[in-house]
Amino acid sequence: MLRTRVPDKDLILWNKNIIKSAVKIGYHNGEAMGYVNIANRYIFEGDTKRSLEYLNKAADISKGNDDNFLFGKMYQEYSQTYNKMNLNSLALDYSSKAMHYALKLRKDNRDCRLFLRYVYSTRSLSMYTVNKPDSAIIYLHKAIKIEANPLDVAHIGRHYTLYIKKPDSAEYYFRKAFDLLETKNFKHNKYQRAVVLSDYGLFLQSQKKNDQAIMAFKQSIELAKQVKRPILILDNYKRLSELYKEAGDPNQENEYLNKANSLKDSLDNNQTQAIDLSIIKLTKEKEKEKIRLETKSNTVLWYGGISLLLIITLTLYFYLRIITKRKKLAESNKIILEIEKETKKLRKKLNENYDSIIQLARENNIDFFPKFQETYPELCNELLKINPNLSKSDLSFCAMIWLGFSSKEIAQSTSMEHRSVQTKKYRIRKKLNLESEVDLHHFFRSLSDT
Repeated sequence: MLRTRVPDKDLILWNKNIIKSAVKIGYHNGEAMGYVNIANRYIFEGDTKRSLEYLNKAADISKGNDDNFLFGKMYQEYSQTYNKMNLNSLALDYSSKAMHYALKLRKDNRDCRLFLRYVYSTRSLSMYTVNKPDSAIIYLHKAIKIEANPLDVAHIGRHYTLYIKKPDSAEYYFRKAFDLLETKNFKHNKYQRAVVLSDYGLFLQSQKKNDQAIMAFKQSIELAKQVKRPILILDNYKRLSELYKEAGDPNQENEYLNKANSLKDSLDNNQTQAIDLSIIKLTKEKEKEKIRLETKSNTVLWYGGISLLLIITLTLYFYLRIITKRKKLAESNKIILEIEKETKKLRKKLNENYDSIIQLARENNIDFFPKFQETYPELCNELLKINPNLSKSDLSFCAMIWLGFSSKEIAQSTSMEHRSVQTKKYRIRKKLNLESEVDLHHFFRSLSDT
C-alpha cells in the first residue's frame, strides 16, 4: 500500500527502522525481509548495484532458514535484478527457484496468492527477454487469473500488438487496463499508470496514430519521473526519438536520442558495478562449493585411509597367525584373499567419479542409482522432502535428468520409447507439483545447490 503513497526514500528508511527493531529482538527473518524490500526499491530506481548488495545481505542472514516466503521473495528479487542487468540465464534460474518456493505457500492465504501472481508476472518478462513470447503470455494469463492488475493486463495488450498482431484483442485489454486504473486499488498508482501508457503508446504507434502515441509516451515519462523509474523513462525516450524521426522532425529526434544516450550511460555505469559485484558473489559461492567438495573428498579419503590401515593391520595379524599356526594355513590364506578383494573394492570406490557414474547410467547398470545416491545424496533427500512417496524408479529417473541426460539419451539408455520418457517426465512434474514450464534439469540442480 505504501508503495503507491510515499516516495522510495521513505520506504527505504521505513525498512531500515524495521531492520533495527528485528536485530534488537534477534528476529533474523524480519531483518532479511527488510533487506529484500530495500533491494526491491533500488531495482526499480535502476540502481542494480545497491540492489545486489542488500540481497546478498539477506542471503547471508537467511542461511539455514526454512521460510518459504522469505526464500521465494529473495530469489524473486534476484531474478528481477539480473533481468535489469540483461543476465537472462541467471534471471530465469532465480525465477525458477522463486516459483518453486511460491508454489509451496498456502493457497488459502491472499498474501501468498498475490506473491505467486507477482512471480508469474515478472517471469513473463524474463521469457520475453529470451525470445519465448509463447511462454510469456501463458505466465501473464496465470498472473491475471489470480488477480488482475493494470500492468499485467496492459502487457497482454502489448503482446497482441507486437507478437500475435490482433489489434481488436489488444484494444480490449488496454480498455480493461485503463478501467482497472480507475479502481480504488490502483487509482493512485503512478507506476502502473506509467507502464500502461507506455504499452498503449506502442499500440497507438502500430495503428499509425503517431500524435496520440507521442502524447502517451510523454505522459508515461512524467509519471515515471515522479516515481523514479529510469528504465521505463529510457524506453520512452527511445520510442519518442523513433516517432519524431518518422515525422521528419530532426531536432526533436536528436533531443530525445541525446536524452536516451545520457540516461543509458548512467544506467550502464551502475550495471557495470553491479556485474562486478555479482561476479564477486558467484566467485565466493564457487569457492565455498570448492571447499565443501574438498572437505567431502578429504573426509572420504580419511575414512578410506583408516579402512586401509585397518586392512593392513588385519593382514599383518593373519600373516603372523600363519607363521605361528601352520595348521590353519589354508584358512588363513583364504582370509588374506578376502581381505585383498575388499582392498581392491575400496580402492575402486575411492577412484569413482562423475564420469564412471555417467557410464553406469548409459549402460543401464543396476549399480548406477546406488552409486549416484552415495555420491550425491542431497538430490534424493530434497526430492523425498517434497514427496516422500517417490519410488526408486522415480528417483533414478530424476538422477539421470540431474546428470544432464536428454529425453533421447534416457530413452536409449533405459530401452524406453521416447514418448514413454515424456510421459514419465509429466508424471514426475505432477508428483513434485511443478508447472509444465519449469525446466527439470535446472530445478533438480537448484535443489542440490541449496
